[in-house]
Amino acid sequence: MQTSPTPEQPEPPVAFVSYSWASDQHVAWVTNLARRLRANGVDVHLDRWDVRLGHDLYLFMERYADPSARVLIVLSDDYGPKADRRAEQSSGVGTETTIVSPTVYRDLGGNRVIPVVPDSGTVADHPVVPTYLVGRTWIDFRGDHEAAYERLLRELHGAPIEAAPPLGPNPFVGTTEAQARAAIRNDPARWHDGRTSGLVQVNLNENSGQFALGSEEARFELQMDYPYGGAVQPGGPKGVRHLKDGIGNIGLVAVAAERPETFADLAALPMSNRIERTAPGDVLVMMNRGGYWALLMLDDVIFRPGPNGYEPVAVMRYVIATDRTAALSLDDLPTLAAE
Repeated sequence: MQTSPTPEQPEPPVAFVSYSWASDQHVAWVTNLARRLRANGVDVHLDRWDVRLGHDLYLFMERYADPSARVLIVLSDDYGPKADRRAEQSSGVGTETTIVSPTVYRDLGGNRVIPVVPDSGTVADHPVVPTYLVGRTWIDFRGDHEAAYERLLRELHGAPIEAAPPLGPNPFVGTTEAQARAAIRNDPARWHDGRTSGLVQVNLNENSGQFALGSEEARFELQMDYPYGGAVQPGGPKGVRHLKDGIGNIGLVAVAAERPETFADLAALPMSNRIERTAPGDVLVMMNRGGYWALLMLDDVIFRPGPNGYEPVAVMRYVIATDRTAALSLDDLPTLAAE
């Protein structure tokens, strides 16, 4: 007896896969992608699974027009030309394009059709996209395969790594000029970088040394200070103290960057300390309560004039593993020239 999905298990998204039989290797790649998506809760339909001998292939293709279903267009060098010659009805690709393209033109702002660039060796450096999909953003597996897969899976499930934040009030309404300036300068959003990797500069004398990286479940709350007493002076010691208490991280440990072997198994690192210190060149390994891992490298501490003398500013790079694995290395950190 079937039961209806619970709120914790919503209706699975439906997706059809359109592709060309460019080679056995390409077909195997498409099939493996479809298998993996089904294992991750996406109701994928593939011709080789859904069309048996004696079944109507064209009836199967007509189901592509269902506006509630997504269509994954897995590109190969011959896919674009076949799609653009659809009037000749020379292939399944042509027929699928005839069915799908009108739904795209009717909803130009929609995204039910997703072009996918595989790493199956069947796509040139500049993929030929069907005319009706020109200008659409594709998901490219030729770089970081796992990151591309997670991006596709999140898109199909409607689970972005970063949801749009709530809309805040207009700081200029009902306030004086001085109030508006103070509100803008002290807005909490100023101390939050919502990306999954990047370069940041954090004034350790502002916002009580609190700064957030990432978003949603992949968010890391930092609590930092300048660990050296007395007045801050240019040319003084450089370092940052990181605190774990009450900030949502359940593990952190400082590791010297010149020991890359240490990063081979992040889960094996001792992460029980409440306090860790980093000097320039050290990396802070972090795990948050959502099970996400991150690396934070301290590159420098610079000293800038402030209202009460010089203030320490930590210059750092970070990367968050969005797939919840502990498979991070120093190579995943952005380079200093990236920004």
